[in-house]
Amino acid sequence: MVSKPHGGRLVSRVVEGVRREYRLREAVELPSIDLDDTRYRDLENISFGIYSPLTGFIGSEDLNNVLNNMRLSNDLPWTIPIILDVDEDTRSLIKEGDEISLRYRGKYVALMNIEEVYKFDKKLYVEKVFKTRDPNHPGVAKAYKYNEYLVAGDIELIDRVLDDYENYFLTPKETRVLFRERGWKTIVGFQTRNAPHLGHEYIQKTALAFVDGLFINPVIGRKKRGDYRDEVILDAYKTLISHYYPRNSVVLSIVRYEMRYAGPREAVHHAIMRKNFGCTHFIIGRDHA
Repeated sequence: MVSKPHGGRLVSRVVEGVRREYRLREAVELPSIDLDDTRYRDLENISFGIYSPLTGFIGSEDLNNVLNNMRLSNDLPWTIPIILDVDEDTRSLIKEGDEISLRYRGKYVALMNIEEVYKFDKKLYVEKVFKTRDPNHPGVAKAYKYNEYLVAGDIELIDRVLDDYENYFLTPKETRVLFRERGWKTIVGFQTRNAPHLGHEYIQKTALAFVDGLFINPVIGRKKRGDYRDEVILDAYKTLISHYYPRNSVVLSIVRYEMRYAGPREAVHHAIMRKNFGCTHFIIGRDHA
């Protein structure tokens, strides 16, 4: 059967209906934080349950546990910190207990209840997550640019900024329904940030000999130099699904996510994400993350 969500419950932080209209009006009156692409994608992934069991950006206790033990403070395995950083000026305007709004590209997209504002050690962070302090590593370089303060708290998604790939996106709630409708009891997830090649084809077809369905879940978003463009990846997989793989054996859906390049830690994180989509198995590649 479709796998249980990580932590036992599929999180949804999406506000809908009349309450959404009310919360949108409230958002304009609150202090706000502007999100970059990375934080906005994390916000969406929290909201749709891709990061279940997280209900918001993590606090200091969870951060310390993730860095040192690769677990949340409740002992549930979790390997990549999902954090929201703010600068000194923003920190001076907010405090624990406040409700704030989050904006992305000028649009109010979420509300957040601030549970904690705290500082963190960037050198310790990069050493634990990436096993190096080398600024030439793309994840380390990005982390060194984080602001000094982190803000923790639950979020509510009230609006979205859509891109050209929305027609390729399925939420974990939707994939779980689709897998059940197809009668799939075993599903293998395959993440990719590149166009398919013979090695991918072999692994995927071999996996289909052991499971009911293949869930191809390309990463859409910022990657490292040399990776393929998003539209090339999608076009290539659409061709394979239409002309090569057995009919109704494959589901293609994107995940919007910024690669951290954190090695085994990130591979586990990717597996947890696909578990939340409903996968029972996950393929780890040669140079996965």
